[in-house]
Amino acid sequence: MNFIKPELVYLNQKFLNQNEALNFIAIQAVKNNIAKDQDSLLSSFIQREEEGSTGMMDGFAIPHAKHETINAASLMIVKLDSGLDWASMDGLPVEVIIALMVPSEESGTTHLKILSKLARLLMHQDVVNYIKESQSENAIAEFLNSKLEEA
Repeated sequence: MNFIKPELVYLNQKFLNQNEALNFIAIQAVKNNIAKDQDSLLSSFIQREEEGSTGMMDGFAIPHAKHETINAASLMIVKLDSGLDWASMDGLPVEVIIALMVPSEESGTTHLKILSKLARLLMHQDVVNYIKESQSENAIAEFLNSKLEEA
């Protein structure tokens, strides 16, 4: 199944802080019919961050939201033009945001499966490098979809 659509890959984005980045994701999610309510989605992302940072290693963050406003499980990729402080595990700025959004009723199934697959993929340096270096929305979407199928 192709969770990542090329139109949900955003390159060279610039944000002043984490909340601005999460707000951008919420706006794009509503524009792309992933979610019905921008404010509820943003609140869900922020609430999750308050439980513990979703900043991973090697410049990646995987913010995730589970909410009834979300229409279908979706992933959005946002590559930044400069690093953003995200309280990541290794203390390094985040360069790539992989946002996971799932309907509330899928929180224990789809949510956990995709999240664990993403976390495992990001443990492979070739995957990390490809995502960071690629400047094509289509290439990133195709690459990650194929890797998620394999995982």
